[in-house]
Amino acid sequence: MQKRAPGNSRQDWKPLIVCPNAPMGLQIRSALSDQGFADVCFVSQYPRAGEIGAMVVRDGCNLCFLDVATNPEHALLLVSEAAARVPVVALNPRNDADVILRCLRQGACEFVADATPEQVSGLLERLARLHAPLTSAKAAKVYCVLPGKPGCGASTVAAYLAVEMKRSGASKVLLVDADFVTSSIAFFFKLKSDFHLGDAVRDWSRMDDDLWARLTVPYQGVDVLLAPQNPITIVEIDRQAAAELLAFWRRHYDAIVLDLAGANTAGFEFAAHSDEVLLVTTNELAALHATKRAMECLEKISVDKARLKLLVTRYTPSTGLKREDVKSALKLEPWALLSNDYEGVQAALLEGKPVAPGSYFGRSIHALSERLLGKEEAPKKRSPFFGLLPARG
Repeated sequence: MQKRAPGNSRQDWKPLIVCPNAPMGLQIRSALSDQGFADVCFVSQYPRAGEIGAMVVRDGCNLCFLDVATNPEHALLLVSEAAARVPVVALNPRNDADVILRCLRQGACEFVADATPEQVSGLLERLARLHAPLTSAKAAKVYCVLPGKPGCGASTVAAYLAVEMKRSGASKVLLVDADFVTSSIAFFFKLKSDFHLGDAVRDWSRMDDDLWARLTVPYQGVDVLLAPQNPITIVEIDRQAAAELLAFWRRHYDAIVLDLAGANTAGFEFAAHSDEVLLVTTNELAALHATKRAMECLEKISVDKARLKLLVTRYTPSTGLKREDVKSALKLEPWALLSNDYEGVQAALLEGKPVAPGSYFGRSIHALSERLLGKEEAPKKRSPFFGLLPARG
């Protein structure tokens, strides 16, 4: 996956400026104005972790000027997040070699200490020469699949969703097992590897294509990064490691599906940087109680409801709470209702194969994949023959 970039003319840039430092912000805005830029997005406060990528997409920006002086540690996280989408220019009035090096390692492509019109003009000319038009480039999407309550089938959804996305036309798909307790993905697909997500976390600072190729195993055209087979293996994933790995994955894949263990577990930081959080629950009262608590944890890491999609699995209208009851309990509309198909899923597990396309669950996952990829409108009428259930249950 390549970053969004403008054409060969520097006037094709639409900058986003993130600068809590008022004098520095005034200087860069003035310099851009002198270069004829009237359409500039300016943010005077650092966004929270996981938000800057959405800001870039929402405002249609293709270049980011980012103040790394006011709060260097937080700013470096933002550099990594933004650099996965657009070229990033780090702003710092001090020529600090250590800060410059750290910014470059996080993905910044330029560094400006004195934002004079002359410096900005030269910078824009260099960027315009380096970035050819990428009219067909698409930003990779990250889907974090999170259980509201253990045992609700989130790993099953994540595993088969990744395979179905490949079938649905996503050219390069990555499936990551970040559930270190159950390590379900290896079990589902009968996979083994000498490497796991913990190795990627340990080596994120030196990650390159050769190293990455040794860490994953292929399955049905999907690259799979497994969890450790030993359940007592301790893997700590901090915010920086999560942001760095996601930035690397976005550059190499069209769709990334992560199977997370749950709220406040190892790997939970990935959810803060994801494009969509698929929160999986059943329609039982205890599951909804746990799911509500998971939603509160997601809110604390700045996952708003715009990125949150509620999936209700094993849904049978005749048992458990109805769709309207789920919505009332969680104050969130179920985005999809996935059918209860015990036999279909068990048959797939026994053979280590994808769930049968013609099974109820297979059709559920196909419809979910198509909808997430923007290829199919949500079903509007009730039909007993399709696994992705209608708006009312």
